Order: sequence, then C-alpha cells, then structure tokens
Amino acid sequence: MIPLGVTAVMLPELDFADQIALCRECGVTHYSIRPRIIADDQQDQPYSSHGNHKFDLTPARLVEEGAAIRAQLASAGMTPFGTLPAADTATGDDELKLHLEGSAAAGAGRVRVAPSPYPRGAFNYEDELNRQIERYHAIVALAKPLGQKIVIETHNRSLATSPGLSLNICRHFDPNDLGVIFDIANYQIEGAYQPNLAVAVIRDWIDHVHIGGATWQAGGPGDRDEHGFMRQSHVGCDMTESVLYLPDWVAALRDAQVNVPLVIEDFSNRQAGGERLRNGAESLQQLVQ
Repeated sequence: MIPLGVTAVMLPELDFADQIALCRECGVTHYSIRPRIIADDQQDQPYSSHGNHKFDLTPARLVEEGAAIRAQLASAGMTPFGTLPAADTATGDDELKLHLEGSAAAGAGRVRVAPSPYPRGAFNYEDELNRQIERYHAIVALAKPLGQKIVIETHNRSLATSPGLSLNICRHFDPNDLGVIFDIANYQIEGAYQPNLAVAVIRDWIDHVHIGGATWQAGGPGDRDEHGFMRQSHVGCDMTESVLYLPDWVAALRDAQVNVPLVIEDFSNRQAGGERLRNGAESLQQLVQ
C-alpha cells in the first residue's frame, strides 16, 4: 500500500497537536514540515496556506525543537518526511545550512530547494541550466555532512516545470543525493505529460509525490484581450474535479513500482485545510489500497 502524507503548508488553521490528531484520523502517516517565517504583513491576517499559520514554526525553531517534533510524530506512529522552507538556489549558504540543520534535527531526511525562477522574456536556457546545476552541486555538498537529501519540486516558473526539464538537472546527480518531488497539480499549470511518460522520464529520481486537484477558470468579460482572446487563471480544486485525471497518475506510479508517499497538497480554498485533508485522504484511500 502506498503511504499517504500531508504538507503542513495546507493546514494553517491548526496547531501541531491538532495536525497530528487529524492525520491519525485520516490515516495519513507522513508529515512534511513547514519551517518558514510569516511575513510581517500577514502576522495579524486570517490564517492562509501561504500566509499566517497558527503553528508558527520558524527555521530557527525547527533547529531547536526538531527532536521534540520528531518524538511527537513517532509517538503518533507518524514519519517526519521532508521540510518545505521558502528556499531556492539563490538562497545563501548560511540560510540553507539552517534549513538543513532543522531537517536533520527533526529526522526529516530531505529539504526542498527550488531552482530560482527562470527569467521573463527571452533567455539562454543552456547558460541558465548550467548555473542551476553548478549551484545544486554546491548545495548537495552542504547537505551531505548532515545526512540530508536535496529535493526539487516540479513547479511552474522554474527550470523544473516538467519531468524532462527536471531530468536535465537531476541526471548530473546520484538519486540518493538529489531527487524530485513529483507534483501532479503543478503539471496542470505548466509541464504536463501523459502519466506513464511523465513517470518514465524521471522515475529513478522520484522521491515523493505532491498530489492535489487543479483546473482552469475562465475570466470575466474584462479578461479578454484586445484581440478577443480569453485569459484564464489556474485554480486549485477538489481532487475528484481535477483536469488531470488523478487515478491514471496514481496507476502510472504503481505500474512503474514507484511506491513513494503521496503527500496531499490541496490549495482549493473551498474549505478549511482540515476538511480538505479529510476529503483528499478519503478519495486517495480508494486508489492506494
């Protein structure tokens, strides 16, 4: 059976104890930690996935409290599985070391470090790719002494938008040192393939999966340009309503024997994070047994 996980990013309304209780209720066993600093302009705002969080776990706090967090998860029969800091290849070494130390303290084993966003407008892909590869070699060297793996999320606005583009980075690294978060919802924005091809391209480097629903939303009359073309926006949605048919993606992973955690990352905003996790876990349980 493929294990289910959750990113703490999608549970802004809950403190850590309530997150653990909810995960146990839903059969979620893998917990991806969110060590981030809440922006000043979000501190007093309503809780939101990418804004204010009730469980205000800063990177420094994770270093200090990582062992306790690990123990709390273990006592609940759960596994700390990766950290999701706001970090990319442009992040300085001192800050990256803090994230790596926090992940090591919590026993999370892996830290997401994104490629810095590609330029807007025309640019030289080969030069940009080589810069990213060189930087990842340096970051992997920082991670190894702490026993941590670097993971790249397949994400829009980066040089890892698709399996093929992420492979252009990953093929220069041992999969034990650098891997991929195979983010299915992000493929709806940029980089989608057919499921079996997507898995085949990057199979050896898939560390875990982010799974959630995504679709396109047509704009109103004011969103047509001067030529009459409609602009559309990307929005999160329930997994069962996703444009990408998620049962086929889970089947492709299983067929390729990629039995890594499916980490739920639902940003549909139709309900509070806890309800989204309940619904997502219920939908996925039918696919992973």
